Amino acid sequence: MKLLMKRAVLLTTTLATALLLGTTVVVLSSDSASLAATSLYPDLKTLTPTDLRFDTATIGGGTHKVLRFSNTVWNAGEGRMELRATTVKTTTGKKTRVRQRIYDDAGGYTTRLAGDMVYHATHNHFHFENFASYELWTRTAYDNWVASGRSQGQAQRRATKTTFCLMDTRIEKALPGTPSSAYYTQCGQSFQGISVGWGDTYRYSLPDQWIDLGTSNLANGDYVLRSVADPNNRLYESANKNNSARESAQANEAVTFFSVDGSTITVR
Repeated sequence: MKLLMKRAVLLTTTLATALLLGTTVVVLSSDSASLAATSLYPDLKTLTPTDLRFDTATIGGGTHKVLRFSNTVWNAGEGRMELRATTVKTTTGKKTRVRQRIYDDAGGYTTRLAGDMVYHATHNHFHFENFASYELWTRTAYDNWVASGRSQGQAQRRATKTTFCLMDTRIEKALPGTPSSAYYTQCGQSFQGISVGWGDTYRYSLPDQWIDLGTSNLANGDYVLRSVADPNNRLYESANKNNSARESAQANEAVTFFSVDGSTITVR
């Protein structure tokens, strides 16, 4: 009680003095003057692709050989990966613009423009563009590329599907802030995401979940399947995207080494 009376007297005296001097006083409570809110960023990690197998698919009206696989991207950060989208008119027509919502530990949030949402007719729901990149390398080309500092060389094949619906599929690791049940459960046009500790898995059996090999079988030999989450660095995983341990393609990638002998795939 005495402390409150002292604060009241001090505040009254300060305001009275300010009025006499014609100055403006901004009064901050001890709570609001404490530490500023800390942003809680997601941290995207790709798990090693699994369930590799050969299949055929009709592509462009013809029968193609494809390499199917399952892929999981999970959130190892302090905050959720949340996307909010709105449809706007542009000079080329309507676009569904996506903004990433970044929450903080005080219950507030900021937003950042992240890209576009598109309708995926085969999956019959909405996908966020450029969320993943799939590459098939020969083992020799991959090793040479890494040895060159990732500056010389290129993948043998790249997948055409790079759009994803972001949602909670399963808990990959229980972390502070991990919800016990899925929070993002729909592939909606305006609201998607991945909770802390949860992963988003695309099973090998889904349409377009493959790398197109063309009309010929993959030759015998050693290969590398590389998967990268957010390859164009559209999403914020740190303040101003300044943490290379989170923001780089290398930080967001996973690779599977495997060999091919006829129709048999052996993961190394």
